[in-house]
Amino acid sequence: MRLNIINKRKIAVISKIKKSSNRLKFGLGTLALVSLCLLLLIIGTFTQLKYDITLPASSPVPIYHFEYIPQIPVVIFIAALLGSRWGLFTVILYIALGLFSYYPVFGLGGGLSYIFQYNFGYIAAYIFAVYFSSKELKKKNFIISNISAVLYGVIIIHIIGIIYFTITAIMKHDTISFIYDFIYYQSFSKILYDVIFSIIAMIIARSCRKLLWIING
Repeated sequence: MRLNIINKRKIAVISKIKKSSNRLKFGLGTLALVSLCLLLLIIGTFTQLKYDITLPASSPVPIYHFEYIPQIPVVIFIAALLGSRWGLFTVILYIALGLFSYYPVFGLGGGLSYIFQYNFGYIAAYIFAVYFSSKELKKKNFIISNISAVLYGVIIIHIIGIIYFTITAIMKHDTISFIYDFIYYQSFSKILYDVIFSIIAMIIARSCRKLLWIING
């Protein structure tokens, strides 16, 4: 009985040592990954995917024009690749760089005054999305954890973004129609694409993790 308890303790200690040794630790490799992910997030901010879909002539709108900025999928990619610790560090660094530097890191510029922009809530929500998505990825069921991590991340960003925008719009005495149109364009019309592209980003990130021998931090 006593030997069993000792063996169990040894196994627990060994598993903890293995887990801590495989974590993404501070070093040149980590800095390189963080820098690349930060650069990818900035690039994603200013990247627009555009295409036109020609619909049947009987359709009231013969051409459907689509524009999409893949920022949210990049955030999910960062959460899946770097884990909670360094993923949070990357998005916080991105937000700090946008607020406290002279570089136009955000889509509409930067600086402290950007917190009064309508879409800043979506950006601030990256912190919560990375945290909860990366934690969800630690669950054992691979398929379910990937899907739930994507859904958590995307939904958290849109919910916080909508709440922040609504409060900002009310403070600025904007009309109900403007609030509805903004939420529809910014969230309702994009959330499905966010989920689809985020799943693709998740698959790429998980493949990169295997290639780089990284486990969740």
